[in-house]
Amino acid sequence: MSKKLSSTASVVYSKQVEEFVIQYRICVQKTANAILELANVVKSAKDTLSDDDFKFFRQEIGANESKDSYIKKLICIAKVSSRFADLSDKLPPSYTTLYTLSQLSDDVFLKICSDNVISPRMTAAELSPYFNKKSNKVELQAMLSFKNVDDSEKSLAFSLIKQICDKFKIELKFNIHSSFNDAIKSLSDLNAVSMPADEATPTFEIEVA
Repeated sequence: MSKKLSSTASVVYSKQVEEFVIQYRICVQKTANAILELANVVKSAKDTLSDDDFKFFRQEIGANESKDSYIKKLICIAKVSSRFADLSDKLPPSYTTLYTLSQLSDDVFLKICSDNVISPRMTAAELSPYFNKKSNKVELQAMLSFKNVDDSEKSLAFSLIKQICDKFKIELKFNIHSSFNDAIKSLSDLNAVSMPADEATPTFEIEVA
């Protein structure tokens, strides 16, 4: 017997589709729970190991200094993991979204729960209406691609972007996989500029085709 996909959908689906939907949702739940477990392991290692041992731990799990943002987000998630205990079937399978949820104050988080905003399909962007000046610690991210920029102009474009990032204290990360890498050696002073922890930190990741 066929069933409706949801109360708001008129499309019917077979029993086989229902079984795949159930399997998928179970996998999503497992993924979200696995992220929480990873976060707790990383925080436990951070709290227990010496600095040198923790550095070695990071190397062994493939999360060296180039993945500072990833490690920091997992630790933030672990610090408030108890708030997710009763939501295992609703959590999104995204460490970035879970991190954003972890940055909310307790009262705002409770408001989100009462509004039934949290779901496996939610994104961090859906939480923007709940942020205010006091609780706005969400990390803004943007991806800039140079693939449509002429080779002759890439160095200039990169230099101008660096100037903007310096002016507004934007953290700049770049990953270059082309001969353009040689052209910017004069810009080797492109170190990340961090803002205070209580302020939002826009992050621009640049890829060069």
